Parts: sequence; structure tokens; C-alpha cells
Amino acid sequence: MVRATFSYANGPSTHFDLDYYVERHLPLARRLLNPVRVEVDRGVSGEERDSAPRYTCVAHLFFATLEDYYEALEAYGDELGRDIPNYTNAELDILVSEMVL
Repeated sequence: MVRATFSYANGPSTHFDLDYYVERHLPLARRLLNPVRVEVDRGVSGEERDSAPRYTCVAHLFFATLEDYYEALEAYGDELGRDIPNYTNAELDILVSEMVL
């Protein structure tokens, strides 16, 4: 199993519309990419009490194989990328990892 993690960095001028992301962008991503599973985390704190979270939102999309992930992104990544300004101005970090446990 492969997990693609999309982390949206938090910052003083970061805007992130979680409602749009959950109600519009993720359904589009599910339809186009066809992941096995999707999980979304909303950042609420950093390590220290009352500190800002490093990421405002993190989405995890799970795929059966690395090839499934790459094929989906090659086919639909540009379309999904064009939707990003509709919900955020945050810097996006992507990590693709193999599930070990």
C-alpha cells in the first residue's frame, strides 16, 4: 500500500477554506484519482501547547501500488492543481511513502 500525503503549510497569511476542500476538492480528487482510502487532518496545534500547527491541513490518499498513484497523477494532477487557488494559498508539500506497518 502506498500513501500520498499532501501537507498544506500554515503561516501568518495562509488562507485555507476547509469547507471547500472537503465538500468540493476532495470529491473531485476521489472521482478522478480513485484512491483506496482518503483521510484528512486539520491542524490544531504544534508540539507546544498553544503553538500554531506547522500544517493547516494534511490529506492522505492511499493507493494499492505506486504505479496506481503515478498513473492517476499523470492523468489528473494538472486538473486538480488548477483547483488549488479556490481553497488555499498555502505552500504544498507532497510525500509519497510505502506503508510498512
